[in-house]
Amino acid sequence: MIEKVTPAMQTADGEWRVDLVTRGQSTWYRIVHGDDVLDWLSITSVERILDEAGVRDQMEAAA
Repeated sequence: MIEKVTPAMQTADGEWRVDLVTRGQSTWYRIVHGDDVLDWLSITSVERILDEAGVRDQMEAAA
């Protein structure tokens, strides 16, 4: 099954990015930071991870 990946938000420098991923009827979030990819996340998990990294307030809508 094909994944549809939609960039949702990122930091201005592009170092952190959050994507919305859809495959079939499943939808989840993915965080990409350098070579690290955290997949199958809920929005609550995304918020917690970004808070812990200190970058949540730096996120802006992806173009």
